[in-house]
Amino acid sequence: MERTYTVDELLGAVKRRWRWMAVVAAAVFAMAALVVARLPSEYRARALVMVEPLHPHPDLVIPIISRTLDERVKSVRSQVYARQLMATAIEELNLYPKSREKEGMDAAVEALRNDTEVHGEGDDAFTITVRSRDAAQAAKTANRLAELFIEGNLQVRAGQVARTRDVISQQLAQMRAELSKSQAKIAAFKRANATTLPELNEARMRERDQLAKQIEVETGFVQTAQQRIDLIGVLPAGRETEVGRIEQQVDDLRGRLGSVRAALTPEHPDVQALSRELGNAQARLEQARARAAANDLELRRMTDAIGRGRKNIAQHQARIAEVDKLIAAAPLTATQLAELDRDAEMLKVKVGSLVSKKAEAEITAELEAKSAPTEFRVLESATAPQLPASPNRPQMLLLALLAALALGTAVAVGQEMSDRTLRSEQEAVALALPVLATVPRLHARGAGRVLSLPAMQGEQG
Repeated sequence: MERTYTVDELLGAVKRRWRWMAVVAAAVFAMAALVVARLPSEYRARALVMVEPLHPHPDLVIPIISRTLDERVKSVRSQVYARQLMATAIEELNLYPKSREKEGMDAAVEALRNDTEVHGEGDDAFTITVRSRDAAQAAKTANRLAELFIEGNLQVRAGQVARTRDVISQQLAQMRAELSKSQAKIAAFKRANATTLPELNEARMRERDQLAKQIEVETGFVQTAQQRIDLIGVLPAGRETEVGRIEQQVDDLRGRLGSVRAALTPEHPDVQALSRELGNAQARLEQARARAAANDLELRRMTDAIGRGRKNIAQHQARIAEVDKLIAAAPLTATQLAELDRDAEMLKVKVGSLVSKKAEAEITAELEAKSAPTEFRVLESATAPQLPASPNRPQMLLLALLAALALGTAVAVGQEMSDRTLRSEQEAVALALPVLATVPRLHARGAGRVLSLPAMQGEQG
């Protein structure tokens, strides 16, 4: 039959076996105190870094580094934990020499990462906390990590500004080269289509008007020459012309004069009259011949003028046809030239924009260079702590004391539960065995022990 215990019985058991409980608790507490005392002390040093970014007026310059401050603070952890930064701090401060000798730099870097904590403080600051068994070493490490972080960030930002400026310069050179090619292409197109350029249309129209007017003038000249030829009135038959008629008269007078001279003397009035009449006829013949020669010359001149006029008219008409073709081809040339000009204008706009950006980048680079030392600063340097951060010895001792008491109590309760002695009349009655004898309660020291269960069972048998 299993025995059950009440709270009072358990308290009574503890009171009866307090010596065992005290011995066990004291032994456990002493061992725990020894272990706690031998635990190495760990110190924590904390450095606070403030980030004060440059905020130039947006109307003055454009930001080259578009990364927000929140994003940069969030990335601080990965930057501080970077192997190069950690390795530099380890080498400079000679940290973890045993780990480096046995397992190399990677093990030392991993150990420093485990001993380093990075936490954001608001939106523009963060802390670097380093744990170490040496208080001074913890402070030096925290301060050096902060310094290395600031140096690395300044170098990175300077590199970003320089790279941005170089990229803008490269793009500007590329855009200028493309603009030069585009302008050369436009010049070559204009040379190839010099006769159909749209800006020549106005001159072509004036030329066409002038040619039309010249055609009208030449046509008038031709008509006038034709009219003068018509007025000359030269007949095809030689005797029917004035010269022919006068020549006939001269021939007749010569014949009559010859007949008269043969019959009469030279002083005869008839001979002299015919001589005077022949002379007059010859004079008229010379005048008629002169007039005929003049008419022939005029006829040739007018004929030549008509030929020249008609030739000029044909040339002017051919030129007008050419001008019309050039004017008709101008719209297509204008469209192609407009496309080339549009591309060139776009390149000019890009070049202008890049020139502006380059100037702004140079201004920003100068501002970054001047403001870099104040952008990152250590607001609070780490100092060597006077008290260790861990272990918390009072707390550990308190926990050890509680554990020792709990273990001592458990030992006492265990001994009580393993003890088969009957301590009350109710326990004896609960066995349902016949009573062989009773012993009166004695009030002496050690009273209450009546008879053990094994002894009763032996007597019953």
